[in-house]
Amino acid sequence: MEPERKFETEVAAYRQPMVTSIGIVMGFLLAFLANWAVEADEAPALSTASDFAVALTLLGSVVLFTIALFRLLNNRIYPNAGERYQTTFRIYIIAFLLAFSGLAVALII
Repeated sequence: MEPERKFETEVAAYRQPMVTSIGIVMGFLLAFLANWAVEADEAPALSTASDFAVALTLLGSVVLFTIALFRLLNNRIYPNAGERYQTTFRIYIIAFLLAFSGLAVALII
């Protein structure tokens, strides 16, 4: 088996857990954003600078999760599968950090 094909097979075992975790976290984030927007009866959801910070971090993480999901589900064969996977993994981790930092700000404020 070619070295690149071997790596592609090894990476395949990591795809499903990443796709599942992205789906779970994105569902949670979208539900949180929807509830946050609906519960703002007396004032608009984005009334303070901290609200904007929370919204931007959460929406930014949803965008990054979507990019990571696209990269994981793309079925093209790339010559440098290892490098592509590492980039996807970095996007995935940055999206998690951004999401949890936004949620932490929302909980603190």
